[in-house]
Amino acid sequence: MRGWILRLLLCLPLVATSGCDSPGSLLRVGTNVWPGYEPLYLAREQGLYSHHIKLVELPSASDVIDALRLGHLEGGALTLDEVLALVQEGQDLVVVLVFNISAGADMLMVHPDIHTLSDLRGKTIALETTAVGALMLKSAMDFAELPDNSLRIRHMNLSDQLKAYQNGSIDAMITYEPFSSELARAGARVLFDSSAIKGQIVDVLAIRREVMEQQTQHIQELIDGYLQARQLIQTSPQTSFAIMNQRLRLPDEQISAMFDGLELPDTEENRRLLSGEPSPLSRNADGLAQLMVKQKLMPAPPQLKQFTDPRFLPVSP
Repeated sequence: MRGWILRLLLCLPLVATSGCDSPGSLLRVGTNVWPGYEPLYLAREQGLYSHHIKLVELPSASDVIDALRLGHLEGGALTLDEVLALVQEGQDLVVVLVFNISAGADMLMVHPDIHTLSDLRGKTIALETTAVGALMLKSAMDFAELPDNSLRIRHMNLSDQLKAYQNGSIDAMITYEPFSSELARAGARVLFDSSAIKGQIVDVLAIRREVMEQQTQHIQELIDGYLQARQLIQTSPQTSFAIMNQRLRLPDEQISAMFDGLELPDTEENRRLLSGEPSPLSRNADGLAQLMVKQKLMPAPPQLKQFTDPRFLPVSP
């Protein structure tokens, strides 16, 4: 049933084109709700994308991953570890843009009675069935020197965590905005965040290698629009936040803090991260892959030859 629903969701954007586009002429990029991806939607609202670019918002990163596996997307906005897991499975993906580096945006939140990471022993913690959730949990447990079997783990969507926390069925959760603000209002507090493992959680745009030559112009248009929107956020933050909040519907006091804990690389920093063989991001990915294998998040590190490509970034003036 879940796979059928996913296929339906992915077909809807194609129906909306009234048959004027074949799938080969569409650059379909999947995302879930995450502040770092919002400039894509701001660019769309600003009219910076042609009808050849289709942003497909899915309920979770797991759904984006499934859609890529099924071949229903040409690209996806994912964390670096999720891309590594897909490459290890045999998906030929290339990173063409770094959206953001998490430096506190991903967090472990707990009941106020829990004061230290060691206090998590025997508690129930909720997280998504994603590599980021597993990485955050394992990192927190390593900091506290807690054995793997010392917590009760419940896998659930982030949107379900608030209700579970309020009814007392969970004590802690791995989360991020906008869900973390709702949990904070319910009394939960941050005990551990991604600033402790900075550089390990990176959100990127990954494109299928097979479509890169066919859709060069569309990929450039997608990235250029994103970077223009990123610039608009910096120069006209209030206007940008108001436009983005038409989608997110956050309380006014939360929208301005949407990018707290995130570093958004500009064009030149993206060029530095993606250039060279291996590129700095590829070297980071190699280290992350080794860590994922050690933590049993995947069976073996993937081969990362030509894993990044900066050629779609706009040329500096």
